[in-house]
Amino acid sequence: METIKTDVAIIGAGGAGLRAAIAVAESNPSLKVALISKVYPMRSHTVAAEGGAAGVKKPTDSLEYHFHDTVGGGDWLCEQDVVEYFVSQA
Repeated sequence: METIKTDVAIIGAGGAGLRAAIAVAESNPSLKVALISKVYPMRSHTVAAEGGAAGVKKPTDSLEYHFHDTVGGGDWLCEQDVVEYFVSQA
């Protein structure tokens, strides 16, 4: 296993993670920043949102459909308990 030494490790390469990496680099360009993602960043997270966040608005929608759309859009790699909470609050 390769060991990588870094000053700042950011877990998650979604919009917030990418923005955090930019902020660190802008505030101190000498720091080494590692951005850690489960999958290739251009396939995951905010980039893969397919047009935005969803919600249950129509009579034909349901929390179950929203949950499956969200988890499926994340290639089944997301924490499903977190998605369940997110869906119930959307």
